[in-house]
Parts: sequence; structure tokens; C-alpha cells
Amino acid sequence: MRIDNSMNLNAMVATQAQVTQNAQTIADVSNVVADPQNQEVTQDLIDAITSQIPNTIAYSANANAIQTQNETSSMLLNIKA
Repeated sequence: MRIDNSMNLNAMVATQAQVTQNAQTIADVSNVVADPQNQEVTQDLIDAITSQIPNTIAYSANANAIQTQNETSSMLLNIKA
């Protein structure tokens, strides 16, 4: 039995890229106007912030799946030994 973590790792890399892009969008919005009191909340900022939520959940879910796969592999190897 072969357990393949590559799909979870690829999903984690894709999620990390989305998080990085969202962070850049948030940083760009905050750098547009230097005075924080004059900054407006734009739709881009709202979208970037709210998209962080499912990205964080997806990243965590993939990390948990990898951990579970590793634990299952370890148990199978111990049973077989």
C-alpha cells in the first residue's frame, strides 16, 4: 500500500501562493495612503482579507491530512513488523 502526500503538498503550495498574493494586496492597499486615518476600505481589501479564511482552513486541512497519512503509514509498518 502506497500513501502519497504529493496532492496535499501541492495543495498547500497553491494555498501558500494565494495567501502571499492576498498579503501583497493588503500591503498594497495600506501603502497607497501613508496616513492610516485616510485609508479607505476598498473591495480589494475586503476580498483579500475574507479570502484568507478559507485559505487558512485549506492549508490546515492539508497539513492534518499529511499528518494522518504519516501516522497511518507508521502504524501499518509497525503491524507488518
